[in-house]
Amino acid sequence: MKQESPLLRECLDHLNALPDIEATNGDRNCITLRNRDKSVDYAYKIQPDVTGTTAELIIPYFQRFERNNGEKILLLTRYLSNPAIDILLEKKIEFIDTAGNIYLDNSAAYILIRGQRRPKGSPLSRSKITVTTFQLIYILLKNPHILQATVGDIAAAAGITSSTVSRGLPDLYELGYLQRQRDGNYRIINYPKLLERWEMGYAESLRPKLIVEAFTPVGEGSFSDVAERLMEGAEEGKFLLGGELGAAIATDYLRPQSATLHLVETAPQTSVKLQAMAIAAKMRLKPSPKGNIVFVQQFGTQNTWSEDGMETLADPLLLHAELLLIPDERVQETADRLYKHYLSRKDENA
Repeated sequence: MKQESPLLRECLDHLNALPDIEATNGDRNCITLRNRDKSVDYAYKIQPDVTGTTAELIIPYFQRFERNNGEKILLLTRYLSNPAIDILLEKKIEFIDTAGNIYLDNSAAYILIRGQRRPKGSPLSRSKITVTTFQLIYILLKNPHILQATVGDIAAAAGITSSTVSRGLPDLYELGYLQRQRDGNYRIINYPKLLERWEMGYAESLRPKLIVEAFTPVGEGSFSDVAERLMEGAEEGKFLLGGELGAAIATDYLRPQSATLHLVETAPQTSVKLQAMAIAAKMRLKPSPKGNIVFVQQFGTQNTWSEDGMETLADPLLLHAELLLIPDERVQETADRLYKHYLSRKDENA
């Protein structure tokens, strides 16, 4: 039995414990709720571990799904804290967790139950998914055909050890992200599902590990003034442009107000922090905990956009994940454009 199936069963049990409600899971990825007079179908998404950060990321996915498919969607998860519940309620994202916290708002029922305590035991997926696993997932999403390469080649591209790859691929198979082939190799079974897992893991685990420092421009002036200097620095090969600035260049759709700079380590003995400070001084930036220009360290060997003319930009996988951290409608529209124009191609070829 797949690891996620017990979570689905627990959530269904909580729904069926409600008065005058019957919940069933059909053959397709759908939950049907019935009362005496009406029935409502939900698509559902299982996200085992949801925090305040990942709750923010779930919102654009769910809104996009409902907009594009015309279906209601229900979040199933292990446990939601009160802050996470507040975020989901504000955006009317319906949910149920294995503790019995429930929010439904449909023609058959309106139900809000919150304040249920966390179930005992560790989260379902954390023993399988680690920070280094997200580096592995990234390289699989960037180049799905790398699954035909050797373990050593995959490890070098992702910036992790061969043993991490050897453990990580079976784990991703067990979690339902990969399919095992007759020749013993793997293939991605559901690219969008693996992409969602990457983006949530990037926001919650990997990006915090990679952040070097945040800066803000010295003196007055608009972001466009410093953006010119940042683009010149990227042309010189000092870093890759990411975040809003990188996405604006890629799509010509956004007026950026921030940037993520992916540092290219120039020498093994050079401290990444010292490198960031030296670049910041030249760019006339000063350290600021809430600065809108964030330096992050690259990982592996394939953080650069591999398309002609985009060599100064971080890969669209990184740009897309960074945009989802910004709760702005225009930014989210830009993220949609990135997906449609670039990431959907990888989905088709996975």
